[in-house]
Amino acid sequence: MRKYIHVTFLLLATVTRTLSSEIRISEGCGLDPPHPMKPGHSHNLDIQVNDPLMGEVWRSLRVHLPAAYDKSVPTPLVFDVHGWTMDPISMEHASKFVDVADLPEGGFIVATPKGMDDNHEGWGSFNCSSTNGPLGPVCDTNRTKWGEVSCYDSCGSCDPWNSCDWTSCYDDLVFTREIFKTLSEMLCLDLDSVHQSGISNGAQFSYFMVNPLSDILASIAPVAGSPMIGFGDLPSVPISLIDFHGYNDDVIPYDLDHSEGSGPHDSIIAYDGYYYDIKENNLRKWTTGMNCQSGPEVYPTSMDGVDDFNCSIWSDCDGGVEIVHCYGNHGHSYPFEWGENGGQTIEGTKILWNFMKNHRKVKV
Repeated sequence: MRKYIHVTFLLLATVTRTLSSEIRISEGCGLDPPHPMKPGHSHNLDIQVNDPLMGEVWRSLRVHLPAAYDKSVPTPLVFDVHGWTMDPISMEHASKFVDVADLPEGGFIVATPKGMDDNHEGWGSFNCSSTNGPLGPVCDTNRTKWGEVSCYDSCGSCDPWNSCDWTSCYDDLVFTREIFKTLSEMLCLDLDSVHQSGISNGAQFSYFMVNPLSDILASIAPVAGSPMIGFGDLPSVPISLIDFHGYNDDVIPYDLDHSEGSGPHDSIIAYDGYYYDIKENNLRKWTTGMNCQSGPEVYPTSMDGVDDFNCSIWSDCDGGVEIVHCYGNHGHSYPFEWGENGGQTIEGTKILWNFMKNHRKVKV
């Protein structure tokens, strides 16, 4: 059962105006976090999922409570989805969302799911496509030219020499919805401030999940990713988007210049023979689909000009949502991955969170 409260509150520490409105809060408000969860720390959590293909399975994630977590205060939630071959711990180190969450301007819960790794290499993955999609194969199925696919045990029909099934076939949409349900029951969530980010495979999942999970999401923030052809449906309700993509990315190509050429349905071909939407076309689909009336205009950030980092915004869109795209002189990575231990990555993540916290779920 959803709870509703009417209050005048500070939306976040960095927002100075007070808002008087109806806030949707989760069932977990007022409950102590389950042991051993505590503010300022990450903990592993296993949940049971009724997977449509695999049956009852146990899936895992890491949950980070912000240092300032208060069981009586509705708290935003960010899903942070890792890239192919990664895991939740490596993702926490890479994205820095858990670090931003603990800052005074943070104050959000981070859920970092573990992608299934049921192939011989143990590479974590999120299911965001299939060999035969709505527009046909998502890759050149003649793998003798591009290299064999590393099939996952869950993809029973996968043949490494004629398939495009490069991730597991577990249902990660069902998994994500179950995470949301579980966390809603045990923690105090602001249900109108639920967001998703991810890099590479996690960014592809951003574009894949945004339509079927549009009832819970306020925004998505993909990094270094584009949808595969046929798997980038717009959300059924207005949702805000901030997209980071380095123009030197040749893994999931930013443009034709960094690809292996043109593919079917106005796509571009990656180094491994997979077909992706061109970034410019994908942004146009979003800004047109959301009926944005203004833009592109400059979207100012604290890192403007650093490694040619710049952002544009389209606004006056349906429901007041906004579309932002940021690019820079980097490849298949977060921006600003330099300095000791990549310490500057957090500056990009701050930009992502600043966008998220200012874009709440559209009331429909």
